[in-house]
Amino acid sequence: MKKIALLITLVCGIAWTATAQQKKPVTVKIATPTVQCEQCKKRIENYMKHEQGITKVNVNFKRKETTVTYLKDRTNIENIKTGIANVGYDADDVKANEDSYKDLPTCCKKPEDQ
Repeated sequence: MKKIALLITLVCGIAWTATAQQKKPVTVKIATPTVQCEQCKKRIENYMKHEQGITKVNVNFKRKETTVTYLKDRTNIENIKTGIANVGYDADDVKANEDSYKDLPTCCKKPEDQ
């Protein structure tokens, strides 16, 4: 009987550990070279905070990078990059959505397009 109780405890412990590891947030840095100003920062942060699985977003327009913390079991890095591109900005190797880019204010566009 003690062996069965020990086995059940062991299996439950392993299952709990595996579940806890999946829920641990992951933080990544994404190059956002087309971010120009504070408006760009607000636009990306406001859009991304509504995306499922994202717990924190911080855009540093001076360094031209975006730091995102997310839950691996709810989203992934490609979805995050696509979300940023849908706002109108390049994200690493994912190019900005053309229609969204056209709708950006003049100050948020690349210098050569202004």
